[in-house]
Amino acid sequence: MEQRTFQIDDQWNIVHYPERPSGFSIMVIGDRTHFVEKDGSFWLQHPGRLRILEYLKEYGYTLFSSNFYGANWGSPKGLDLSLNLYMLFIKKEIVNQKVHVLAEGTGALLALKLMNELGSKIRSVVLIDPVFSLKAQLEKEKDNKFFYKKWLSEVAAAYELDPAECEQHILDTENQVIAENIPMKVIQVFGSMRKEQAALYRQIQLARKANLQLTYLLPEKRYKIPYQIQKFFNENEESL
Repeated sequence: MEQRTFQIDDQWNIVHYPERPSGFSIMVIGDRTHFVEKDGSFWLQHPGRLRILEYLKEYGYTLFSSNFYGANWGSPKGLDLSLNLYMLFIKKEIVNQKVHVLAEGTGALLALKLMNELGSKIRSVVLIDPVFSLKAQLEKEKDNKFFYKKWLSEVAAAYELDPAECEQHILDTENQVIAENIPMKVIQVFGSMRKEQAALYRQIQLARKANLQLTYLLPEKRYKIPYQIQKFFNENEESL
């Protein structure tokens, strides 16, 4: 059995099994276009993500993910589902209870909240081209007025808010606190990085808010991403 799917609160979830399990597992939280369906997922259909998936399975990782209500933008219901998924996965599968987390893009918003909730149950975290702040994303989206209302409606739906109140809700929300003592790596592809992101990474490192390792890649070097992920996870598996 290569994978199995199941539902939690009408959301499809998926577990990918390696041929030779190492006992370590990875929760995958995708970007805003990520999805999981009964018979497949975005990571199974996208060549680049499939390569990451197969590479990690070769090293014995069991990977699991969810539809997470689509573009959830780190919403409370997305967080609740991720916690339920973790508890069910640990109960059903024969794996170490400390999981790795791999998140991409807007999935980082959910991953950061999950770090605060699960704490020591998370072994390490890798973020690919992450969105760290909903406020910063709001300012970025404002640059394109045509798409701004659509984006605001998407966030409002995720947070179950009235679109007219959503902007103020985001502005009133404090910046995400990054859990300490969880090793974290950011893999940033240069073409997708904004100036404010680089400044934020430096602030996190200087403030020692988290154990943060940065890796910058040129677009033509994206093929190194699976290796970078596996290497970092493996470095944080010495102590069980």
